[in-house]
Amino acid sequence: MTRQRKSTLSLQERKRLRRIIILVALTAVLLLLFFPGRSLMSYYRMQKQVSMLSRQNALLEQRNRELAAEIKRLQTDDNYLEELARKKYGLLKDNETVYEFKSGRKRNK
Repeated sequence: MTRQRKSTLSLQERKRLRRIIILVALTAVLLLLFFPGRSLMSYYRMQKQVSMLSRQNALLEQRNRELAAEIKRLQTDDNYLEELARKKYGLLKDNETVYEFKSGRKRNK
C-alpha cells in the first residue's frame, strides 16, 4: 500500500505561477504581433503587397495582349498600316497633294 501524495500549492505559489503563465503568454503574443520579419503585421503587409502586384501583373498582361494584337494587325492589315502612317506621320501616296484651308471668319471674343 502506497500512499499517493497530493502536491498542493499554496495560495502565494499559485499566484506566482499564474503571473508567470500570463507573462509568458503576453510575451508570446507580442512576439507574434511585432517580431521583425515574422510578425502578423509583416504578414499583412506582404499580403497587401502581393495583392497589389497581382493587380499590376494582370494590367500588364492585358496591355501585353493589346500590344500583341496591334503588332499582328500592323503585320497583316495593309489598310490599317496606311491609315496609321497617314495620321501619325503625315505620309502621302505618290502624286498626292494635301490642301489645308484656313477659315476666313474671325471669332469674336
